[in-house]
Amino acid sequence: MVHGFDTEVIVVGGGPGGSATAALLADAGHEVVLLDKASFPRHKACSEYVNPGGAAILDELGVGAEARALSCHRMAAMRVHAPGGGSFVADFDRAEAGRAALGLSRHKLDHLLLRRAQAAGVTVRERAHVRDVLTEPGPGGGPRRVIGVEATVDGTRETIRARLVVGADGRHSAVTRALGLDAPVRWPRRTGLVAHYRNVRGLDAFGEMHVARHGYAGLAPLEDGLTNVAFVADVGAVTGRAGSLDAYFSSGLAAIPEVAWKLEGAERVGTVRGVGSMAHRARRATGDGFLLVGDAAAFLDPFTGEGIYAALRAAQLAAPVASTALRAGDVSRRSLAPYAAARRRTFTAKGAVCLVVQGFVHSPPLMDYVTDRLDRRAALGLTLAGVLGNFRPAHQALTPAFLARLLRP
Repeated sequence: MVHGFDTEVIVVGGGPGGSATAALLADAGHEVVLLDKASFPRHKACSEYVNPGGAAILDELGVGAEARALSCHRMAAMRVHAPGGGSFVADFDRAEAGRAALGLSRHKLDHLLLRRAQAAGVTVRERAHVRDVLTEPGPGGGPRRVIGVEATVDGTRETIRARLVVGADGRHSAVTRALGLDAPVRWPRRTGLVAHYRNVRGLDAFGEMHVARHGYAGLAPLEDGLTNVAFVADVGAVTGRAGSLDAYFSSGLAAIPEVAWKLEGAERVGTVRGVGSMAHRARRATGDGFLLVGDAAAFLDPFTGEGIYAALRAAQLAAPVASTALRAGDVSRRSLAPYAAARRRTFTAKGAVCLVVQGFVHSPPLMDYVTDRLDRRAALGLTLAGVLGNFRPAHQALTPAFLARLLRP
């Protein structure tokens, strides 16, 4: 116990970002308590896709071999299908030998990372639902600073005080909500629906994305012969549907011929899970006594498969900054500012690439056009594969030369 506090650090959320941040801080010698409202292992609505950059971080965290031992599915490439029938292959292995994405259910991935945190010395408290954030006036009447959380743990209300609170509790973050940090996102506004299927045909070393005029579908092979099947559509179309969520999900997939063929004879395992409105942005990722990682800080429509990589990478950026601030006895926004700066350097260019891709996805004629160019101009496709896989710098897909070669007839 730290003098005047129950622990040094509270991490709210046991997903990839939260568990990785907690583990890295514990590795650095800090006392960490991780709170999550679920009981692990648990299922989570997600694309369950770890891009090549994310797979490399799993190795750096020391859990890559164990993830592969869980029979995760290795995807050397993603095939992207345009509405008009064309396609191109984002071939990670050709862009850089040995690179591949991994398909692993959140049921197994999150439990693996949570055990990694526990092995590092993190105290994990499951069924701990954070209700509010504790604050107190800053020195000299300055901005209020975060000093802990109010949580219901196994039905009992508790106050837990800490020098630093890490919000890693997703796009519906209790931390950002309590601090008034949620910012409106006007575009894109999409809703995702996901389910597991067994005996999906026509998939092997590839995952697939299928863009249609009414939305898009993603197919990611997982462990044990399962496939994650996602359907993403505009929020208004989902909320304004006439029938059940199950019926809407099934009809959305059936309206994409290639997907319908792959699912013919397949067995759905479990329920359809809804993600809700997927776009989220916090006004800032740091403040006096707190920082945000993963979807709690920012999340965009997941067509490019950023989520798990971004959460793990944010943990790597946050932990050393937080450790330095804790050792200095100063967890002010100013002391945590290097993390905010590192986020900008790391994620801004890739965020711009993702928005460009969203523009293509939202315009079927443009999607058809660029898909044809990427298929016929192999060097462009390999560059984009490296950027989307997070093993080539994102600015390579934003240069005037790249965009000119992509868009010119």
